[in-house]
Amino acid sequence: MIACLCAFAQIGDELAPLMQKLQNQRILLNYEYTVSGPADITIRGSAIIQKDCFRMEGAGLLIMCDGTSVWTLDLDGKEAYVEKAGSLDYMQYLRELTYVDDHLDGTFVEPASGSIVPFVLRDLQFLPVSGDLSPFSPSEDCFATGDWIITDLR
Repeated sequence: MIACLCAFAQIGDELAPLMQKLQNQRILLNYEYTVSGPADITIRGSAIIQKDCFRMEGAGLLIMCDGTSVWTLDLDGKEAYVEKAGSLDYMQYLRELTYVDDHLDGTFVEPASGSIVPFVLRDLQFLPVSGDLSPFSPSEDCFATGDWIITDLR
């Protein structure tokens, strides 16, 4: 969903300056989305995005992409999945995007189920691009505590 915003280039004129920042700076933000079901589930977390790299933390998961690999870590279960980062046409999944006061509201179509997922991005901070890409891949220290199951699907 967050990577979708970075790829979302063809938007209304009112969001063009914001999208330019998303593509040319390091962005820190908090996110929230709700998955509908018998009991709605709201997921909250934080993210760092820089070009094709991102780091998302929330709901017990840590997801990192260094532009080449995507690591999904279940911190409680001590399981990790690593996949090759591939290009997706994120444009086809984003349905709405509006800038309201100091946050972005939108909806995203979940590819597997077709469910419409509303989301909010808050507390956007724009920082200069950094050469330090360490936040976007797991460090050796990450796996030092306990026995991890790592499934490498690359």
